[in-house]
Amino acid sequence: MIVYGNFFYRGRIVECGVEIEDGIIVDIGKDKKGEKVNGIIMPAGIDVHVHFRDFKESYKETIESGSLSALFGGVCLVVDQPNTNPPIIDEDTYFKRMEVAKRSTYIDYSLNLGLTEDNVDRIDKILEKVEEKHYVPAIGEVFLKGKMSVSYETLKKARNKVKKLITVHAEDPNEEDDVKAEIKAVEKCLKIGKFHFCHISTAKALDLIYNSDSTSEVTPHHLLYSSHEIPYRVNPPLKDVDVRIELVKNFWKADILASDHAPHTLEEKKEGAPGFPGVETIYPMFFYMVKRGYIKINDLVEKFVVNPAKVFGFDKYGPIEVGKYANFAIFDPKDERPIKAEKLHSKAGWTIYENLMAIFPKIIFIRGEKVLEDGEVLVSRGFGWIL
Repeated sequence: MIVYGNFFYRGRIVECGVEIEDGIIVDIGKDKKGEKVNGIIMPAGIDVHVHFRDFKESYKETIESGSLSALFGGVCLVVDQPNTNPPIIDEDTYFKRMEVAKRSTYIDYSLNLGLTEDNVDRIDKILEKVEEKHYVPAIGEVFLKGKMSVSYETLKKARNKVKKLITVHAEDPNEEDDVKAEIKAVEKCLKIGKFHFCHISTAKALDLIYNSDSTSEVTPHHLLYSSHEIPYRVNPPLKDVDVRIELVKNFWKADILASDHAPHTLEEKKEGAPGFPGVETIYPMFFYMVKRGYIKINDLVEKFVVNPAKVFGFDKYGPIEVGKYANFAIFDPKDERPIKAEKLHSKAGWTIYENLMAIFPKIIFIRGEKVLEDGEVLVSRGFGWIL
């Protein structure tokens, strides 16, 4: 099979053909002619931070609805977080979750393992057991405050027990100022060792991580909105406009762009539940920003495709290159439209990005198979692989 068109390949748009065998790219060349695809053929996105709920919270999102939402947003692979109900903190619950994913997911699905005060002494044994069947991308997101929180001492113990990537939600539990809380938590964690820091919201913390051997991610909501603009909570909180602007100026220092897709019902939001849905809108919004010249296309691909695969160890995922899976998201740059919650596929039914402009992908390939075209899903739930 050969797909021909305008591919984002090695840092630029190149008209060429991509030859695919068994879902893998085996050759790329201008002389290879095949099925002509119109539009810009981008590598499909990897969202390393989603909360697909399910289990006892299936009323507000399931792996099925969350993965469908991701598919429509041009995402081929997600990393789900373990603070579910019940939480993913032992091998039995991990296996149960993956069985749900196996019959439900439209896209490729991976799952982090949770860390608590109660399971830290056997976290290495749990990890070993789980990895007999599955690839665990990371331990985390590890909370330092709130539900499922651990102490710095417990985090240090875990860091010494496993070589696996550990992802941290950096908010110091003893600091009331939310800007200082993030910076202090990052400083303390960096003294312990190497981590991946989730949803960083301040330029100072981003700079500390940039100048270390750890890695970071940022979210659309912390980049696009200040605290006075959105009435709903999120953790870490949205910041004052001057802090947000500094984060935007330092966007280039971030390793990864991730949605932190965290759906709740509107009733729960009004009661203070933290988090926003966003897996379907992240790639379309940022591709629109590329078209408008707000960010560079190379930065978007680096932060939403290349680095997620590299940092989390997804060897066959990532850029359009020989030896990688043929995962493509095809965009028509002329097809701009405002985001409307009623058109999205999350169970949440609302979005903070309402009416922001976006360019949604018109065609998606996963492992060489066309799975979505012009709004029509061409595969059934359960098509996605569980890693």
